[in-house]
Amino acid sequence: MRNVLLTIPLILLSCSTLQGRMGRAPVEAFQSPAQDHLTLAIVGINDFHGSLLPRIRKLPDGREIESGGASVLFSMVRRLREEMKGNLVVVDAGDEWQGTLESNSSKGATVVDFFNRLGVKAAAIGNHEFDFDLDTLKKRSIEASYPYVASNVYEKKTKQRVRWENVYPSRILEVGGVRLGVIGVSTQQTPSTTRYETVKHLEFVDPVPEVLGEIGTLRKSGANAVIVTAHAGTRCEENRFLRSWALWKEADSIGQCESEDEIARLAGQMDPDLVNGIVAGHTHQPIHHFLNGVPVIEGEAYNQYFNVIYLTFDRASGKLLREMTRIEGLIPICSKLFKGTNHCDVRRLPEGKAAPELVQAEFHGAPVVPSPEVEQWLQPIRESTDHFRKEVLGETSLPLTHLRDQESPFGNLIADVLREKGRADFALVNSGGIRTSLDRGPITYDGLFRALPFDNLLQVVELSGSDLKLLMRIATSGAHGTVGLSGLRIKIRALDLPAKRDDLNGDEKLEPWEADRLLDIRTASGAMIEDRKRYRVATFDFLLNGGDDLSWFMKRIRPGDIEKKHSGFCRDLVADHIRKARIINTPAKPLVDPEKPRLEAVRN
Repeated sequence: MRNVLLTIPLILLSCSTLQGRMGRAPVEAFQSPAQDHLTLAIVGINDFHGSLLPRIRKLPDGREIESGGASVLFSMVRRLREEMKGNLVVVDAGDEWQGTLESNSSKGATVVDFFNRLGVKAAAIGNHEFDFDLDTLKKRSIEASYPYVASNVYEKKTKQRVRWENVYPSRILEVGGVRLGVIGVSTQQTPSTTRYETVKHLEFVDPVPEVLGEIGTLRKSGANAVIVTAHAGTRCEENRFLRSWALWKEADSIGQCESEDEIARLAGQMDPDLVNGIVAGHTHQPIHHFLNGVPVIEGEAYNQYFNVIYLTFDRASGKLLREMTRIEGLIPICSKLFKGTNHCDVRRLPEGKAAPELVQAEFHGAPVVPSPEVEQWLQPIRESTDHFRKEVLGETSLPLTHLRDQESPFGNLIADVLREKGRADFALVNSGGIRTSLDRGPITYDGLFRALPFDNLLQVVELSGSDLKLLMRIATSGAHGTVGLSGLRIKIRALDLPAKRDDLNGDEKLEPWEADRLLDIRTASGAMIEDRKRYRVATFDFLLNGGDDLSWFMKRIRPGDIEKKHSGFCRDLVADHIRKARIINTPAKPLVDPEKPRLEAVRN
């Protein structure tokens, strides 16, 4: 059946004007389409992680700058919706609610409420949607005015897709006369990146055949276009274009992406005439690329950026005009910008130079101001967490940085605390358990919570020296970044170099976690690890329950060798440590000592 599309005027020239004001021209100004065309804007958000309130960063001269926040995002989306005369779809790629006091205190209900207000039309299910428990996920999905889409999540027992209320493999959205099909995908890494006990009865299958099957169903149902919203992503090489705010077309060259990552593989096996866009997530990367002709967007994380895909259709036939497809992004979520730049991102300022003047931000020709109605809605949420957010625990003399490809001061701090509280010989902390770095200066409870949002518990496992070596081999494989350590010094083969893999679990597959990068392991004093000696290792319950691909290893451990500590969440153990120490990570006692690294990456 032929679909007749309504005609609307579209004016995106204000984007070109904005680029001029910010000092950078777009790749190409997107001209208003002819009257017999219709353009649909797809706003892609991802990895929101409970970021209802803006992030406030202090500049070296004492000024503060805000970035993100629900009320600014709401205003920007509303401006675009007005401009598009309602022909706009907001799509989320998952990991909505885990990560802040304002969200976690309601187990995500506040974020779902905001997404309802924002007008989200479909959302993927992220791995962190399972962090609380399955009942919580089901409650949140019922509260949502938008559907969750999950084409590749199956019940192991029945071999059938999950059938939860308001959760579907795909949906068709009617927008401005366009029938837009939306297919959902969840990362296959979910079982190892959330609480294993929550998802152990589920299987996250290869999304390619699932997406291909749903495409056929949606097209038969009259979909004019099909997009995928996926809590799965990729990584693309850094270059001078990657963070610029511009309009991109397929012919623009902006760097290569990793061909083996989940979304790169998915896009590579799709016909761009059948899949017309992908909203990605999970990897927290800035992506606005055409992969195999398919526009793919991802806006980093924590509500700091978003992207837009513009799809243009012939009004009479309903046919998508692929040559007119454009990506706009990355778009910074800011009400104030650094003068002479196109962002409010402190991370992007040149080191050693004074921060520029702050100026009013504009989006599509209108000033960006926080939404008063959302600010009013946020007020009781702010007040309920105000005490915790503002409590100053202590301060760090040096930044508590956390980069997942090198030794982490933050990871070492947490490991030191766990080792002391667990009365253990050593301690191990996974990189993914730490979500952000902390700047030099005061440490608030809110800042610590954002960095350590997961309700991890302290556990201690007793291991032989040979099992400790095997644990450290898996933990340092590079499949989940580096590790925080206490009481140990290790050398590994650098993460960007190839490494030998052995089929440890005998399933005839060579997985990333089976890579052997471990070159040497000793105690902090330099003593060798003895194979027959028994050692106590403190860590998160997440790891001992099988997270970060440790399920095979943990099945080898006798339950009696695991000691559960009843001392509160690990986050609060770290908070108590900072309160008592008052000043940490000083030049005299740095948490990463270049002369005696706890983790050394070797390149030869």
